[in-house]
Amino acid sequence: MKDYMKNPMVYTVAVPLLAGLWLLYTWAVAYPNSIQQWDQGKKDYEEAEKLLGQILALEPQRLSYQQEKGKTSEFDYTNVIDQFTKQFAIAPSDYTLSVRGATRKAGQTIKGADLSIKTIDIEKLSKFISALLIRWPELECERLAVEKLPAGKNNWKVTLRLTYKY
Repeated sequence: MKDYMKNPMVYTVAVPLLAGLWLLYTWAVAYPNSIQQWDQGKKDYEEAEKLLGQILALEPQRLSYQQEKGKTSEFDYTNVIDQFTKQFAIAPSDYTLSVRGATRKAGQTIKGADLSIKTIDIEKLSKFISALLIRWPELECERLAVEKLPAGKNNWKVTLRLTYKY
């Protein structure tokens, strides 16, 4: 070991010097940054609070798509799937939709459909399913079958079984 490391005067000087440097760093750099981050956090919170108020105001409208008691359902698989496939650039020739009749089960009316997509990439599929399920909270994806196609790296055949309960 070096001789100066054995000298206690090195530690007597080094420890207070390092503590002083740490104090200088916190006073000159860390504290102003924390104040700036705090102010930015408060500003972000106020903006988020306004957005949350808007979401709470809009949420009942989104949930109003759910069937009200005694009225017919507004949900139509053909219109909904057509709308979302157009939104995500899925060609009509690339998918097949088979709608099953409405049934009553445990006091609820259930509409079912099978959707087969011939070729799609995983990212587009996840966005499609996510947007569809967010838009229609009563819609459920009961089964999702994904099969890798030999052509291309990111080509998949997908089969979805969807149910809408109201």
